[in-house]
Amino acid sequence: MFKNFSEKRFHLTLLAFLTGLFTGISVTFISAAANSSHKYLDFFHQAYRVIISDYVDEPDSKKMFYGAIKGMIDSLGDPFTRFLNEDEISDLNELTSGRFVGIGVEVAVRDGELVVISPIQNSPAFRAGIEAGDVITSVDDERIKDNNFDEIMKNMKGIPGSKVKITVRREGYDSEIAYNLERAPIKVDSVEYAVIKEHNTGYLRIIQFGGGTTADVKKALEYFKSNGIEKLVLDLRFNPGGTIDSAVEIAELFLNKDSVIASTKGRNVYAVEKVFRSRIPMFYTGKVVVLINRGSASASELLSGALRDNKRALLVGEKSFGKGSVQTRVVMDKDIGFNITIAKYFTPSGEMIHKKGITPDKVVSFIDFEAGEEDALNKAGTVKAIGAFVNSKTVDDLKTREEFRTYLADKGIKLSEKTAGYILKYEVARFHKSAVYDLEFDNQLNTALKSF
Repeated sequence: MFKNFSEKRFHLTLLAFLTGLFTGISVTFISAAANSSHKYLDFFHQAYRVIISDYVDEPDSKKMFYGAIKGMIDSLGDPFTRFLNEDEISDLNELTSGRFVGIGVEVAVRDGELVVISPIQNSPAFRAGIEAGDVITSVDDERIKDNNFDEIMKNMKGIPGSKVKITVRREGYDSEIAYNLERAPIKVDSVEYAVIKEHNTGYLRIIQFGGGTTADVKKALEYFKSNGIEKLVLDLRFNPGGTIDSAVEIAELFLNKDSVIASTKGRNVYAVEKVFRSRIPMFYTGKVVVLINRGSASASELLSGALRDNKRALLVGEKSFGKGSVQTRVVMDKDIGFNITIAKYFTPSGEMIHKKGITPDKVVSFIDFEAGEEDALNKAGTVKAIGAFVNSKTVDDLKTREEFRTYLADKGIKLSEKTAGYILKYEVARFHKSAVYDLEFDNQLNTALKSF
């Protein structure tokens, strides 16, 4: 009945895996439900035997088993727990090797939608204007559905220089926005830092957590210490996360030895509660204010929660994204496997991060718009008008701001001098190097500076 011995061995291997999955889990972790698990496994065996022997056409056993495994995983309703077939494993290997590139967005599935956590600075998505909180609705006009997230995310990657059309829905906008992007290698700088001389305060922005981030942060802190800077604004806005180890190491620089940084709690013996504690004496003893927003996720939330709960920092800004789960990869064969969520992160005070986010001590918007301005800015015609003007400009000065405001007014778009200046400044900054920090428009930063 089977085509060859290799296929038979494949069947037996997957049957053994499924049997082990049901019996092993039920006996070791949920013994009370063992009988129920065996009953369902019997159902599976029965269905398999009938299909193999009686189905009108010869079935594809590999496709059946893959579908069964994927079905079990999908039934969990967890976007971070997913089956990886040969093609997906291969894609991950290609991505790691650097042959595939993307548009530069961190995304997550939330409430059945593909949500942008944050665009990566200086990436194609960032320069085009994609924002944190945007919901991606289609890629190359293929609409996103509950069952095609993996395929959609795969389609955002491609060969350097190739084109892709990304359509998003943005809160408050009267229509969807389409972006035609060119895929490119994504280089992420680790940190930016400077001294805000007017306030004798250090400003340190962590863009993303990676292998070299801890060393970069320590270098910045050494610079501040050597210059007598005893106040620090730590900016984690639009930081989508990265390696948790890096966040833990950076937290150690601000905390006393043995301070709790975070904990993980899971259900099984492989994910029992683990507590992360600081292993070194405090390196930076100055005062700290942390900036967060809806683009702060994962490792950013772990770090900000650790500093807040240990009373080492005040949090200012907006509620964070809420991504705080732990995944591991299970390899069933060299070509197939799955990622599975095994635990969730908690702050030192026991607050769960996942799907809840962290609310700052001081909730402050980035900029305060005047009445009616947000509605005007949220219209598709306004977006196109702004893009058409900015594409021809390389500087942000008083003369250009006045030209910009007049240009918008001629199109029936009325903005205050402050708002027009803000829009122009940040649109120009997408394409040209800008100052590390902004005291002119950044309400959150100014609030932080007043909080020491």
